[in-house]
Amino acid sequence: MNKPNRSRWGSSLRTLAWELDDRPLTLGEQLISCTIHEWYDAKHPVASIDEINFINSIDVDYCHHCGSISFVRNGYYRNGTRCFLCKDCNRKFGALTNTIFDNRKIPISERFEFLIHLFEFHSIRTSARDNRNAQTTGKYWLTEVFSVLENVQENVVLEGNVYIDEMFFPVIKNKMILKNGKKLRGISRNRICVAAGFDDHGHILLINEKTSKPSNKSTLEAYGNHIKPGAHLIHDSEHSHHELIKKLNLTDEVHPSTKTKGLPDKENPLDPINNLHDLSKRYMRAHGGYDRDNLQDWMNLIWFSLQGSDNVYEKIRDFLEKAINAPRKLRYRDVMAKKSNK
Repeated sequence: MNKPNRSRWGSSLRTLAWELDDRPLTLGEQLISCTIHEWYDAKHPVASIDEINFINSIDVDYCHHCGSISFVRNGYYRNGTRCFLCKDCNRKFGALTNTIFDNRKIPISERFEFLIHLFEFHSIRTSARDNRNAQTTGKYWLTEVFSVLENVQENVVLEGNVYIDEMFFPVIKNKMILKNGKKLRGISRNRICVAAGFDDHGHILLINEKTSKPSNKSTLEAYGNHIKPGAHLIHDSEHSHHELIKKLNLTDEVHPSTKTKGLPDKENPLDPINNLHDLSKRYMRAHGGYDRDNLQDWMNLIWFSLQGSDNVYEKIRDFLEKAINAPRKLRYRDVMAKKSNK
């Protein structure tokens, strides 16, 4: 049996055989051609003029391969973005080289809808469905977002009136410890503690304590560098908070949960921190199958989504700036290989 002749299908998925013929297309062929081109354009978008202008406006101060400041312009890439040549490592690079956007096949703008969904508390599954992407693509992009936001809370310092309280997330089901076939009650090894903080300037803090029950050590490690000495602490009298008060010379105001339980939000002095708990838990419920090893990454994402402006487009702008100014590249095959090995 003879092999099919590939030339009969045209030179690519976009080019149909009859388009190579020097003749007018029939109405049926024209309809099919237009539809195929629409499909192709939807699946293979190209960078817009605005995106190319944006990329070319980015200040490049060093080689994105070796960090050298000795480089020169070297024309343009095929897509119209500027190319540079490093005099030290002799490698070419662009403004997006070794960033999460270092993929000339996928425009930056292709991620915008995904980021909007992410910052508006949608799940990866619903985002993939709405964006017509594979869920694996969403997981890969999420890992890229995690890498950009890795140290986003590093310089957070709460001051003035500071509300703190711990919240707990369950471990994954197959790692739950049972006693007589039942889950352990209360705060147990089946839960992961996250330190949450909020001040009257609107600053928030979400740090994974990496333990099931807060201790003097874990509380100091979580909050110690993020609360200004001398601040006024408003809390529920968790025992480990007292060590924090002592170390940072804080004044404090205690509202035990036994007295605040059942109070309307407006009357509850701990409502600001309770609201932060509710939003964080609602976000994580939308991602029920999340990897607990990445819990701090999720807390960083929630922090970025809630901190500052409520305008999601301003969030995208701020994220773009962070991603471009903190070069790091993650290869799809490497990321997905790690996930499959877990």
